[in-house]
Amino acid sequence: MSVMDLRVVTKTAPSETDRLREANHRISNHLALLAGMIQTQAVAVERGPASLQREAVRALLREAASKVVSVGHLHRHLTQQPERGTVNLCDYLLEVCATLVSSLSLFQRVSLVQRLNANCHVQPEQAQQIGLMVSEIVMNSVKHAHPTGIPVQISLVCRRGADGRMTVEIGDDGVGLPEDSNAATQGGVGFRLIRSLAKTLRADLRIESDPLGLTFLIALPASIQLIVVAAR
Repeated sequence: MSVMDLRVVTKTAPSETDRLREANHRISNHLALLAGMIQTQAVAVERGPASLQREAVRALLREAASKVVSVGHLHRHLTQQPERGTVNLCDYLLEVCATLVSSLSLFQRVSLVQRLNANCHVQPEQAQQIGLMVSEIVMNSVKHAHPTGIPVQISLVCRRGADGRMTVEIGDDGVGLPEDSNAATQGGVGFRLIRSLAKTLRADLRIESDPLGLTFLIALPASIQLIVVAAR
């Protein structure tokens, strides 16, 4: 008679070294993505005019700073919830917008209206990409929504549809895009970055424009919707 060797495999919690290694790996990946986005902006500047006005340079530096703020805030958010491997997207996006306004001293330029469903969780990498998209859209609104310089109102919505898919909607009350522009294919570096991040997320991106404002609708893929944490 043969004797079966029965072994019980228990899953142990990650050690402090494992958690540190994972955190460093995640930071490295996020910084690489950040560097790539800023390099894309640098290439666009190189192809532009030989000299830039002070306000244009200020806008470029603000846009670069907004990306750093978004990534830095994500890691601060993760350190506050080390035991949870997911990020509450609604809380995170609201914090990203508030941090942008505070860090870049935009109190006189931006007001925020939000309608957020609670309890929608995504992976940190997904939160980072969505956060960078939202940051880019906010900075685009600050720069272009009102050419006269009056304050812009940003609306932020995160909702779950009847099909279970989660949609992030962010828009402004500005003048919208020129009538002859095609937001799906045209636009500057910011628009290209937004479209690239949506493609990385496998999200459906729709951009709606009229004289009352510009709105970005980001419908996340169904696979992301599986991460739901029960309310406590």
